[in-house]
Amino acid sequence: MKHIFKNKRISSILTVMPPHEVFFADEMHNYSFPESQNKRLAKVMGFNKRRIGEKYDTVSDYAVYGIQQLIEKGVLKTDEVGAIVVITTTPDHLIPPTSNIIQGRFDFSTETICQDLSFGCAGYIAGVLQAFMLLDVLEDKKVLLVTGDFLSQRIAVRDRGSRPIVGDAVAITILENSKEDNKCYCAIRNDGANCFAVYIPAGGTRLPTSPETGIEEQDIFNNYRAKDHLVMNGDLVFNFIINEVPVMMEELMQDAGITKDDIDYYMCHQSSKFTLQKVADRLDVPRQKVPNNIIETYGNSSSASIPVNMAYNLSEELTQDKQLKIMLAGFGTGLTWGAIIMDMGQMDYCGMVDFAGKHYALGE
Repeated sequence: MKHIFKNKRISSILTVMPPHEVFFADEMHNYSFPESQNKRLAKVMGFNKRRIGEKYDTVSDYAVYGIQQLIEKGVLKTDEVGAIVVITTTPDHLIPPTSNIIQGRFDFSTETICQDLSFGCAGYIAGVLQAFMLLDVLEDKKVLLVTGDFLSQRIAVRDRGSRPIVGDAVAITILENSKEDNKCYCAIRNDGANCFAVYIPAGGTRLPTSPETGIEEQDIFNNYRAKDHLVMNGDLVFNFIINEVPVMMEELMQDAGITKDDIDYYMCHQSSKFTLQKVADRLDVPRQKVPNNIIETYGNSSSASIPVNMAYNLSEELTQDKQLKIMLAGFGTGLTWGAIIMDMGQMDYCGMVDFAGKHYALGE
């Protein structure tokens, strides 16, 4: 799907990070590989440290805390909200929707549209597209886009393939209609034939969680995981990213009538430092235009990684009185990949906070 949206803007971003920091060096003993091999891998992939949530952290807890911060800072008023869109693969509950939980914590109108969508690493792109579509009917109301996951809870401790990269985070993005005459060029694609390249076997109706699904087994790469844990075919996913994503990004630039030199920054989902370096090389753009430092600082936070990327690397530039031409690109679980080219800047707020909010009790 390709589409051009007009007169839309991202006005604020706040990312809420777990305060708990984990270092790769402290976890190497969990993996059945020589220390020298682990260190080489860490250097290439960007393994260093990451942020992970506590056992009972939830998307709604972090979102509520972040929205409260935005209200207290005067960035957001409750009567401005027309829709809440939540993108996550780790919802608080199967029922009710996480967006409804968030809506119920505030004095938001009962006319507020609440939607939950299940997307992983391309979730931010899907969420922005959904927000843009909603803004076409919301007029002066704003969309709260909540993206994030607590996937660290679903990764085996002895899984070297996924454990070192996965971090947790939740981002709140405010989107609204703009009086500026601008265009947002968007594209999103799906390859369901390879959807099991990244999946969690147990936990749904196909295979409910049971004591048996919690038993860990060794794979051919000496990783240990259970059916309750995430499984990723790393080679397939890497080849998919390198072969498909740059092509789509180049096609979108052609549609927008611009060249790669016109893009100030390529703000991508950060799956690994190595992968983003290869994406930059395939695009033939300077690597500094494709920041890759989030993975070694916070980890791969799934649908929150793009706003974490922007808040960490561009917060000052995005709140100045100027415009940057940004390409957003997400890719992963699904397999889904998408990109957006838009002018960004003059934002009301762009920043990061550590979670220090309330954990709500079940049914509260």
